[in-house]
Amino acid sequence: MNRVLDGLKTSPEWRDAAPTACILPIGSFEQHSGHLPLLCDTIVADYFARFLAEELNAALLPPLAYGTSLEQTGFAGTVTLRPETLMQIVRDIADAVQEQGFRTLIVVNGHGGNFALAPVIRDINRADRPLRILLVHVWDHPDPDILETHDRPGLDVHAGEGETSLLMALRPDLVGSDVQDMVPDKPGWRQSDLNTFGMGWAVPRGVYGRPSAASREKGERILDSIKANLRAHVTERLEWLAENRPYGAHETPER
Repeated sequence: MNRVLDGLKTSPEWRDAAPTACILPIGSFEQHSGHLPLLCDTIVADYFARFLAEELNAALLPPLAYGTSLEQTGFAGTVTLRPETLMQIVRDIADAVQEQGFRTLIVVNGHGGNFALAPVIRDINRADRPLRILLVHVWDHPDPDILETHDRPGLDVHAGEGETSLLMALRPDLVGSDVQDMVPDKPGWRQSDLNTFGMGWAVPRGVYGRPSAASREKGERILDSIKANLRAHVTERLEWLAENRPYGAHETPER
């Protein structure tokens, strides 16, 4: 039985439930090498958004399956939004849910390349509107020591050990066998270089990491840790929002 107030419910059901919070999952539609689906980030965002909706008794909006995937252009299947387009979509959704009477919008982001979310959400929040937005990034919340590469930052960036393990736990039917490890072979390369060079230039096979190290057991541990940490993170920040302080509020220090 579907207990979540989502798009499968009717308009009167939404009206009668009258929740004050709603959740928007945002992912991407982009290549994830030869072993993970194009919707990988969206599947992840939607799963954890539904988890939060159940935990918080919040409404669940349908996932936005497009994000800013500029670094992935050139790979078959990748469809990207311009940053300004994504920002405007967030503005439009914020306006719409505020008009519906919602006071909190939780954006659950499953794609690391959606860099345009932070500035637009800050801009909306600093206007001190009736609606406040909380942005959470799924991949900020797994326990760091689960992966073999946990002590080597920059070795699990895209379609690698972490994402592959999590998809093995969530949707094993969508994980393929065409697994190939790859990291940039350029000395001095940093992840921030993706601002200048596309993913295809850095890793032609579209994987940036070691998916061969993935396992369903690791995926289950990642899943459980994200749930626990995400629940605590969001609950704490909702308590802060309940204080209803202005965005720029501060106390003048005593002289």
